Amino acid sequence: MKILVADEISEKGIAMLRSSGHEVDVKTGLKEDELASIIADYDAMIVRSATKATRKIIEASKKLKVIGRAGVGVDNIDLEAATEKGILVMNAPSGNIISTAELTIGLMFALARNIPQADRTMKEGKWEKKKLTGRQLTGKTLGIIGLGKVGTEVAKRAQGLGMVVIAYDPLISPELAVKLHVRLVSLDMLLAQSDFVTIHTTLTAQTKDMIGAEQLSKMKKSAFLINTARGGIVNEEALFNALNEKKIAGAALDVFVKEPPDDWKLAKLDNCIVTPHIGASTKEAQEEVGSEIAEQIDLYLSKGIVKNAVNLPAKLDPALMPYMELCNKLGLMAVQLAKKNVSSIEVKCSGEIAQKDTKILAASAVAGLLTPLVAEASVNLINALPLAKERGINVVHVTSEESPKYKNLIEVSVSSDGSRSCVAGTEIAEKGMRIVQLNNHSVEFEPKGTFLFIEHMDKPGMIGAVGTLLGKNGINIAHMDVARDKRGGPAVMILSLDEPAPAAVIEQLKDIPNLKDATQITL
Repeated sequence: MKILVADEISEKGIAMLRSSGHEVDVKTGLKEDELASIIADYDAMIVRSATKATRKIIEASKKLKVIGRAGVGVDNIDLEAATEKGILVMNAPSGNIISTAELTIGLMFALARNIPQADRTMKEGKWEKKKLTGRQLTGKTLGIIGLGKVGTEVAKRAQGLGMVVIAYDPLISPELAVKLHVRLVSLDMLLAQSDFVTIHTTLTAQTKDMIGAEQLSKMKKSAFLINTARGGIVNEEALFNALNEKKIAGAALDVFVKEPPDDWKLAKLDNCIVTPHIGASTKEAQEEVGSEIAEQIDLYLSKGIVKNAVNLPAKLDPALMPYMELCNKLGLMAVQLAKKNVSSIEVKCSGEIAQKDTKILAASAVAGLLTPLVAEASVNLINALPLAKERGINVVHVTSEESPKYKNLIEVSVSSDGSRSCVAGTEIAEKGMRIVQLNNHSVEFEPKGTFLFIEHMDKPGMIGAVGTLLGKNGINIAHMDVARDKRGGPAVMILSLDEPAPAAVIEQLKDIPNLKDATQITL
């Protein structure tokens, strides 16, 4: 097979491909038109972050079977165009893990012992020993947000330093946490108890600004914050204010909302260490991702074995197509309803659809469940089930040809810490996707945007109380659905919002008499 290496990768990776009998051309720095003019000759292409695999290039290909990304992010590859063309896209997510974990530990040492400040003052000809008194790490508590592959490696190293490790990750099962000797806690508890907080989750709609002014105010004044994951998870303005006002002791950032940043004010603070996104910038990591993607491409071209794919360029049964997005949204809703650490997910497909091979629908639901918090990989139909297994989440797939009320029905149930959340949906003619069950309540609404799921007792004035509180906070209700089991009994409201409600407003809602719970869900 003929392979184009469009960005620099390790010689080891190139040698591996050639030794397997592939013809390899290394042509780096090519522009879009140049790539489009030669891509028709190649069966595979390898890129890093510099080369953009655009629709124009992909459509110009004649026999391209796979695009390999030597690294994690695939923003530079047009996945939609590749999928339409039947081209597999894969990445190499494992090669950067150790380097990122080690950088995190290094930044923790730098914060604890004032190493950058000590170096700077010495170079200025100053001997400020007394001012640079630091802290030891042994016996301190490290809070890890996101216990995926990088978070796990950080935990192991911190434990080796004699630190107490706690973690917040709704997708890690309690059993797996026990094996890792890590105590799972809520986010608020982690922030309050930790001497060091380190972030290892992905950037999604749910995790954007996850650490803002409210969360920073819950940290100890002596605590430090580290982010080597993604820019945008920490609100940079809120962090600047917290550091400037000494509300926390310090921070270390390797990632930023915009890279390089337009505003360098965080870099100018004495209690903030900044590095230019060097988490994966080690010789070993670069060699590892090159070798990893080369091995994966060889396996696919030679044996048809797929590893770390980020798309699914296969033709699906047309009867299943309308339910793919629905299942993904059901999984995404279920994990947000659960709130706690998920131990299992059951996907039940009922009705005429049960006569089809619905395993792919189960995979779509699991992908939705995992998407919010899996940092180290793009979750998709191919890798969803292995990722769930890796995190200790049991997946059950059930089918039944009986569906009394609907032609087809998909039910997704999630178990977490002894509780169970269930959401069900279907496709209704001329209406499209509809959610028809939330826990034990029959409902009907379109799953899109941001909405509030409010459980309450059926008492006069409940709708008015909720609407008034949201209105006072400038939050507009676009649509409302209500349901109850019986008069005066348990009831629910589903409120579609024009914009997300701040966490503080959600907490205010919970203080309304006869209101049992309020959960904001974003799709």
